[in-house]
Amino acid sequence: MIGKPEWFTYRIFGWGLRPRTWQGWVYVVVFVALFMGTASMPIPETTKMSIMWVLMGILIIDAVHIMTSLHKFHDERQNLHHLIIERNVSLAAVLALVGVALLQTYQNRGITVSGLPFDWSIAVILGVMVLTKGISTFYVNKKM
Repeated sequence: MIGKPEWFTYRIFGWGLRPRTWQGWVYVVVFVALFMGTASMPIPETTKMSIMWVLMGILIIDAVHIMTSLHKFHDERQNLHHLIIERNVSLAAVLALVGVALLQTYQNRGITVSGLPFDWSIAVILGVMVLTKGISTFYVNKKM
């Protein structure tokens, strides 16, 4: 779309992208300027919000496009390191959610609760993670 994957690289901390060339920095500065310019325009708030939503939509779609193409512009070593990091983060997230569910179950042991003995949102998140893992595994195995 607008940005090119070769302008960006994986973030060191957190998720997403960070610029690695001057073009990437210009891309970021232009989007920040567009958001700030829109916020300071003397127009009705509803119009400002509409413009902001359109800009945010363009930015999100472009960022997803860049992120899905990023692996083509990194060597195998960088891609492998990124995959190991993502795997470790996913494992930590699952263990943290299971730990919280166990803690809440322990805390609610004397309370008669219909349904789950822990917050249902934890079960939903774990379910979505399992579903995503299953679909991803099926897709990768089918593609190979």
